[in-house]
Amino acid sequence: MSRVLTAAAWGRLVLLVLCITCHPLISYGQTIVDNTDPGFSILSGAWSTGSFGTPWGADYRWALTTSGAASANVEWRPTLNASGWYDVDVFFVDGTNRADDAPFTVHHATGSSPIFLDQQVGGASWVSLGTFYFDAGTTGAVELANNASPSVVIADAVRFTAVGAPQPRFRAFWADAFNVGFKNASQVDEMVARAVSGNYNAILAEVLAYHDNASNAHGAYWDSSIVPKAPDISAGFDPLAYMITKAHQAGIEVHAWILPYRVSTSWPPSGNTLLQSHPEWFSVMRGDIGGGPQPVSGLYQLDPGSPEVQEYLMSIVRELANDYEVDGVHWDYIRYTQPDAGYPAHTWYDNSGLERYRRISGASGTPLSSDAAWSDFRRREVTELVRRANIEVATADNPNQPLRHTAALITWGDAPTSFSATSAWARFQNWEHWLDKGYLDAGVAMTYYDDSQFPSYYRNWVDQSILWAHDRHIVTGQAPYLNDFSNSNTQISYAQAAGVDGIVTFSYATTSSAGNDWSWYPFVSGNAFADPIVLPTMPWKDPLVASAGTAYGRVTDGATGDPVDDATVFVNGFPAGETDGNGFFVITKLSAGPNGTLGEISVSAAGFSQVVRPDVLIERAGYTEANFGMGSWWFGDYDADGDVDADDWLKFERMWTGPGLGPPPAGGDVFDDDEDLDVDLHDFSLFQATFGS
Repeated sequence: MSRVLTAAAWGRLVLLVLCITCHPLISYGQTIVDNTDPGFSILSGAWSTGSFGTPWGADYRWALTTSGAASANVEWRPTLNASGWYDVDVFFVDGTNRADDAPFTVHHATGSSPIFLDQQVGGASWVSLGTFYFDAGTTGAVELANNASPSVVIADAVRFTAVGAPQPRFRAFWADAFNVGFKNASQVDEMVARAVSGNYNAILAEVLAYHDNASNAHGAYWDSSIVPKAPDISAGFDPLAYMITKAHQAGIEVHAWILPYRVSTSWPPSGNTLLQSHPEWFSVMRGDIGGGPQPVSGLYQLDPGSPEVQEYLMSIVRELANDYEVDGVHWDYIRYTQPDAGYPAHTWYDNSGLERYRRISGASGTPLSSDAAWSDFRRREVTELVRRANIEVATADNPNQPLRHTAALITWGDAPTSFSATSAWARFQNWEHWLDKGYLDAGVAMTYYDDSQFPSYYRNWVDQSILWAHDRHIVTGQAPYLNDFSNSNTQISYAQAAGVDGIVTFSYATTSSAGNDWSWYPFVSGNAFADPIVLPTMPWKDPLVASAGTAYGRVTDGATGDPVDDATVFVNGFPAGETDGNGFFVITKLSAGPNGTLGEISVSAAGFSQVVRPDVLIERAGYTEANFGMGSWWFGDYDADGDVDADDWLKFERMWTGPGLGPPPAGGDVFDDDEDLDVDLHDFSLFQATFGS
């Protein structure tokens, strides 16, 4: 049976005339599929016909329930005229013999969402399943199965109503390594199911809390060739791989949550032979300088200023982003744990953060922890890691690109109006700068406050963090573990109304101040997370929308390939940044036209003549690699590692344009010897002459 549901009487009359014989009914962006319409199908099992009560149309279908696997399934498959967002509602006749957990599944453009409805109450009217995005045509559907509580499930009508898209938001929880969540397959299955039931769209999984394997929650929760595997994982089980598979099937993103500097609670770090063999990579408090690794805040921690430490951490990022189909990398404790730290465990190590500071600043002696210049340098150390990781994540060989690069940000105390007055600044976590420069795609402000004690702190931080987001996403980290359900809902609702780009709740397993209560997930989907939504896009990573790109690379001694620290990088003659201890630089937000923009990038460093690349191509949402060899630099040494080898040839092949067909692709200007904006046989002959040098 067809019913026309429109807002205006005239429209109702006209559409009734037009659609009097149409099944299913389509009007004003609304489509209803009844159990007698062509879009309704019995997929399996026995379904009887009933007419008790007031069904939609003449009757409905029903099936007996089963406690095992589903033995009966039906489907409503609409024909939608346009792609877009649709409210999906079901109509059924309620009754005391109905299942209180009738298992509907909405198959939409971004995946499948299971929803359980209580058919004992609220019937004889339209009941919402949520809002979903569907492609035009017949690709979407709603399915009902009979694996539910006794005694019957009811299949009547489903309504699809076109609506404006709900605001995309990041809806995630932190799943920590210290509780249930991903130690075996059943934990992952339960976690993903709860995420779906709560209308979450992302999971931040703590796959690296410590870099040793001394006890549970220490070690890698993936099959790593770098970090020892955690001991509390089921034999032969790869938690991250399985989690990605199950979450992606449900349309949920998975982000690898890692802690960079926290290694262990005892020395040596159990199972990590690389870190055991490099005690000089560890930092200590000022009073422990030179005495070997010692705990800082009870933890053995890496030196943020060490270039070798940075390379070790970047190898972990590359392994995660290249070998696993993660959707992002998320940092935690990306800061100092206390100000009186960052000093070398061994004074003979000439690449410690302190030794770099002395070389760059010209300072002598050992600065106090309160020294302003030394504090600024320690902020620089942490920033160098964040900006480098931004490139590793953005350029990873991963089918889910663009990946999200995010970090958990501290917000202790009330929110000041000046960032230099924040607790983050005092712990050398300069996160406003990271967002301003675009080193992060999103910052997750850990706004952990009991709403019954510090309501203004929470709201002030939400408001202030929005002001410090610049043109990147800011997400509120909310703490159910400090609140009851009602206060958590109030906090989430405030942040969403204020305009944040999402919510991350801490944590998956601790959902209230009373402890672990899994009923949080159906509660939040019935309140602040009322409808499933998609994650926000990142326009700065979309070449059709972005207006700027990024240049990055290494600066080395061209003769040896050794990195040049603290070299100054210029863009079109203006200073734009400095290299880190690995010679790495990153320059973001460089203007780019629709077809890219050529610009000059040059580098100056003490003891070397300036090196200029006059025609570096910057592309919208692109990442242009532009390496520099200072002093003697062989033509063709693309990676500036002191030789011209097969690695450089692989780059040259991809940059070939032929005569007059340039400019070469981004980064290919280094092979254009005659600066005629192409890479042709003339340039190839020079490359041949230097190959093997």
